[in-house]
Amino acid sequence: MTFIAKNARFLGFGVALAFLSSFGQTYFIGVYKEAITGEFTLSNSDFGFYYLLITLVSAIGLNQLGHIIDRVRLVPYVAALVTAMAVACLLVGTASNLLLLVVALMLVRLLGQGLLTHASMTSMSRYYTKNRGLSVAIAGLGFPLGQAVLPLVAVMLMSGFAWRSGWLIFAGGLVLVALPVVLWLLKGHSVRHANWSQAQIVEQQNPQQPPHLHLRRRDVLVDWRFYLMLPALMAGPFWITAIFFFSAEIAQFKQVAFIDFTAFYGFYALGSVAAPFMGGLLVDRYGGRHLMPLYPPLFAGALLMIVPDYGAAGIALFMGLLGLGAGITLPINNAIWAELYGTQFLGEIKSLSTSIVVVSTALSPFIIGLALEGEYGLTAVLAAGAVTCFAAMALVLPVALQGVRIQGVRSPFSRK
Repeated sequence: MTFIAKNARFLGFGVALAFLSSFGQTYFIGVYKEAITGEFTLSNSDFGFYYLLITLVSAIGLNQLGHIIDRVRLVPYVAALVTAMAVACLLVGTASNLLLLVVALMLVRLLGQGLLTHASMTSMSRYYTKNRGLSVAIAGLGFPLGQAVLPLVAVMLMSGFAWRSGWLIFAGGLVLVALPVVLWLLKGHSVRHANWSQAQIVEQQNPQQPPHLHLRRRDVLVDWRFYLMLPALMAGPFWITAIFFFSAEIAQFKQVAFIDFTAFYGFYALGSVAAPFMGGLLVDRYGGRHLMPLYPPLFAGALLMIVPDYGAAGIALFMGLLGLGAGITLPINNAIWAELYGTQFLGEIKSLSTSIVVVSTALSPFIIGLALEGEYGLTAVLAAGAVTCFAAMALVLPVALQGVRIQGVRSPFSRK
């Protein structure tokens, strides 16, 4: 509690950016899917193709722009991101043709799912070492908070106004409310950054520090551990995106009305709120790298739980396990990059991993959609998903066990 009270403002900054990232998340944009497809005469497959293109472009943009946070001052950088998001929302609300709408949504996805999320998690991971897991967990509360609030607000606005008006209102709110709040939360950050910079100088002058303390993206790309971690990093986002994108099909599979099925989303939110704190405490004690094998089985269990006919309890457990998996990955995945590669170039390293994960979320609806339209049923698809999650756990084990002693025996994967 002392840590939270002492750092409440900067932790609140992390929560705020995570919350604002909702404008570029699938659960928010999906609220407008029916309105957009109706106005521009798009089929579901047409919208899916454009959304795939939009997400792929945003992933490429994140990979190219993610390093900027390492090279500029945080306050003007974040101010520019929030302002740009307001402009992007304005463009969505005023797009007069499909091309302009696609470009506007590319900006929204890049800024929301990409750069705002990236800025929130990178800032927490960079400036906190001892309490890195807890700080990431607290900042991550902005994600379920945004998921709970903003889609509901969007639906309420659409009930009284044209769908475009909502985007214009959000643009105004970003400039008039969000931007001043974010800048206020960053007040005094220059002292924090100066202390961090001084700590980096001390570390670099210490001959006892490991030589790989602060690595670059090119170093990560030749590290075998990175490629063994990728399947675990992508498993959760890939299948969570698929579940929510094809939620209507899953509800039909379970013979439940769609509105009743969405009522179980609360169990997902409950898990995703509770798990980060548990994960954060574990990260601060054991380190994120050693905990990576824990969460792929949660996703596998969720996918297997929805197949049998366990009634409402099965759906609730399915959603709860998904939420637990999503929640516990937040502190674990955001801690491993600083642990393995240092914090000086954390932005460019995290942008690499995040952009790859974003690509997986872009491909998820397309790949699963093809499987469902082909000869594979939902049961086979979900079972295959569970297998991929267990495989991801097996692949990441050498990374997690590196340097671990079990009953006095050093791991065979450890470096001498």
